[in-house]
Amino acid sequence: MQQQTRAMLFGLGAVLCWSTVATAFKLSLNYLQPAQLMLVAASTALLFFLGLLIYQGRLQRLWQQTPATYLRSLGYGAMNPLLYYLVLFSAYDRLPAQEAQVLNYSWAIVLSLLAVPMLKQAMHKADYLAAILCYAGVWVIATRGDVFALQFENGVGVLLALCSTVIWALYWIANRRDQREPVLGLCLNFLFAV
Repeated sequence: MQQQTRAMLFGLGAVLCWSTVATAFKLSLNYLQPAQLMLVAASTALLFFLGLLIYQGRLQRLWQQTPATYLRSLGYGAMNPLLYYLVLFSAYDRLPAQEAQVLNYSWAIVLSLLAVPMLKQAMHKADYLAAILCYAGVWVIATRGDVFALQFENGVGVLLALCSTVIWALYWIANRRDQREPVLGLCLNFLFAV
């Protein structure tokens, strides 16, 4: 199979998975509290990463890290998945799935805006205009089309969804400096989060 075709199939698979996640979250929250869902999700991810390390013959590396690496992993794990998913699942618990998903997916805008002061990235006028336009759409969704009433169906849910975008963006900015091997680092994040 050609590389481009393979890349397109993986991309389409990712879109398919992410496009159904809001429904999966809402259905799961019918049976579990946000903290319970986070525990199930983090435990599942931990088992996956442990299995992957076993398959790769690198499980022993999990116990061969420096204290600084464990401390960094504790911090990363506290931020994501623990805090991020607790906040996100709490937002999904309070909002309709499509509303929570759109609000949460504005993390890319937050990341772009935070990268300016934190990573010294440059943004052009068109970038700022695009961010304003995107957040205008978020505002329309959050107010359910009544943009001048300043009333939200569930203000706490909207605030939680928007807070999740900040947590996610800060995690990825901090993650840029992470020198840990990716699979091992993610496994440690989930281990500490569980």
